[in-house]
Amino acid sequence: MEFEDSNRFQHLSQPIKDLVSNWNVDIASELNDYLDVLESITFSYDGEVSLNFAEAALLIQGSTCIYSKKVEYLYKMCYQALDFIAEKRKKDGT
Repeated sequence: MEFEDSNRFQHLSQPIKDLVSNWNVDIASELNDYLDVLESITFSYDGEVSLNFAEAALLIQGSTCIYSKKVEYLYKMCYQALDFIAEKRKKDGT
């Protein structure tokens, strides 16, 4: 099950170069699914842990990167819209 789950969330740790395709990733539901996986993990006193901390760190880093690219794209789109409105006002003379 652990191997199956690690492949399931692998796309969150992969960089997405296209800003538009970032909008297709539902980070909240993916992280909620990962939390469900984490709830099934058991810790034992003999040192056996079924949690892969490196995988968890990469998942957090990757989802943060996706979120920041969403914010960057939205910021860029807002400024493009504001520039368009400003240019239109200059042409109209208002």
